Amino acid sequence: MWHKLRISMLVSIVSVLGLFVSIHSVSAANYYYDGKSPVATGCNNTGWSPKSTTFSYNGISGTVYLMFSSSCKTAWAFVKLNKALPKGYNVQGWINRTKDQKIMGCSTSGGNGDILPGQTTCYSGMVYDLNPNTSHASVQIIKPNACGPNCHIFEYSKYTGSY
Repeated sequence: MWHKLRISMLVSIVSVLGLFVSIHSVSAANYYYDGKSPVATGCNNTGWSPKSTTFSYNGISGTVYLMFSSSCKTAWAFVKLNKALPKGYNVQGWINRTKDQKIMGCSTSGGNGDILPGQTTCYSGMVYDLNPNTSHASVQIIKPNACGPNCHIFEYSKYTGSY
């Protein structure tokens, strides 16, 4: 339930910001590596970062990397904080294939889980990213349960360029 709520809120927020075409009218493709772990598949062994951006919000800072594997032709998000995450926040990393809006996060299939208090990194599941596909990575800082037991408030979002 939390997973579906997080995904729904992410899609809603990004749609409002005008960064996506309506997901209801687009059907996402399913490629072999979609939703798989870059570590478990070994794709991270040829991973490099064509795009990245730094972020800072309320004492939480770091970098979100758009990672690309030259052998697997996949992309994923990697988030690295400058210091351990303080209590009261979670950090989520996302990869979005822009052609069909396929989204994978640190907490979805293939990811290693959101950054929780005391932690510093997370990576998302992968999406296939060979031409004509392109992807961008993003980071979100949220306050879990800020408005009730089943509610999250998205405090901050930042995006890399596409590759």
